[in-house]
Amino acid sequence: MTVSRIIRWTAVLLLTALLVLAGSGLWWHQMLWTPTQTPEMTLEIQPGAASTTILHQLADAEILRSILAGRLYLEGAARGREMRWGTYDIPAGVRPVEVLEMFLQGRVKQFHLTIIEGLSGEEIMGILAEAGVARTEDWPSVTGDPTLVADLAPSAPSLEGFLFPDTYTFSTGVDAAFVARVMVDRFRSVWAEAQAAGYRSSMTPFDIVTLASLVEAETSVPEERRRVAGVFVNRLRRGMLLQCDPTVVFALKRRGEWSGRLLRVHWNIDDSYNTYRYPGLPPGPINSPGRAALHAALDPESHNLLYFVADDSGGHTFSSTLKEHNRAVAKRKRSRH
Repeated sequence: MTVSRIIRWTAVLLLTALLVLAGSGLWWHQMLWTPTQTPEMTLEIQPGAASTTILHQLADAEILRSILAGRLYLEGAARGREMRWGTYDIPAGVRPVEVLEMFLQGRVKQFHLTIIEGLSGEEIMGILAEAGVARTEDWPSVTGDPTLVADLAPSAPSLEGFLFPDTYTFSTGVDAAFVARVMVDRFRSVWAEAQAAGYRSSMTPFDIVTLASLVEAETSVPEERRRVAGVFVNRLRRGMLLQCDPTVVFALKRRGEWSGRLLRVHWNIDDSYNTYRYPGLPPGPINSPGRAALHAALDPESHNLLYFVADDSGGHTFSSTLKEHNRAVAKRKRSRH
């Protein structure tokens, strides 16, 4: 073969290769970079789903035109990254490569979830389950482990009271351990703010949170919180039973005996959380107190009040003697008939 013929064949081969590359590039662009005609949709990627399964799911949704193109992208441009599971909001007319990157980066659907003050850990679990966050079967074991607050409250038997009520932004699919850690971290930041603001107490942080949970359960009237905290502190100092109804309700709920109505007979149940029977604070918080209740427990009002009973305005009547309290109770009963 002459030199000129070799040159000609080499040129032909080079040109062919260039045409193949150009064609491949055009095909590659059409498959992955050309916008689809699909409407806005939501796709859910199941935990543990293989990349091939996800590519087929995208193809079935008519987002991915070529499974081969998607596989080549994952093996090449994606540099070995794995697609993450969860729920994704897919925009209308999106480019397939954008969806692949969305899955690779884990840009799952996010939503706001509000946990109000005064909810117990079990009630929080119900809200999370309804929102599709954290598996309910994992929540009891996660919140039952007090390791996250061991440095702050060594005697805490669980995370009850330290799951701070607030509005959170979560991604679908996050696990119970992540949710608990975020909520405890929020508690820590609020606690640190209170310390920085000069709030101090001779009580331990654990006892403060426990007291705050009682205040949270007893009143939602802002100006009453410090007064209620003061009543409980006064009773503790005198060695009086706290006689806090919400602790009895908590006891009944944890025993699976709560019927929705508190009766006088319940004051006699043999449970360590029953403050009609056992002196001092209960063994731990009965709910998740908010910032205002924590501040009230850290800085209770100084007075000589020992009793309070609900009034007709949504607040309470406070008394310093049992005689005054009995009159307030009688007045309350008359107004309800």
